[in-house]
Amino acid sequence: MAGATPAEGKAVTATVLAANAAATRASDPLDAELASYNHAFSELELPWRWDAHTLRHLLSIAAGSDVVGTYVERNQAHLLRSYEKAFLSELVHATRARYREDSRPPAR
Repeated sequence: MAGATPAEGKAVTATVLAANAAATRASDPLDAELASYNHAFSELELPWRWDAHTLRHLLSIAAGSDVVGTYVERNQAHLLRSYEKAFLSELVHATRARYREDSRPPAR
């Protein structure tokens, strides 16, 4: 992507993430969840990328299934000086929900 404009780079990233999400939705539900988190991070321009091991670990330790809040507390605590944990969690979850809705196959 050398020489690409930021908009072109984002378009390529979105295309790759969408293709990856489409491929994983049909297989493991955890893979679909992982793809939706990573898509949300990309859309929100957060420099985070989770793998399956990270998501499983967060699911095993997160209080009330707040994996984003748990991740922020443990790995991005500096963000809590500027943002409330609930705000960051809600922002990611709203973006994930919109992504899942937009990527659903059309009803027949």
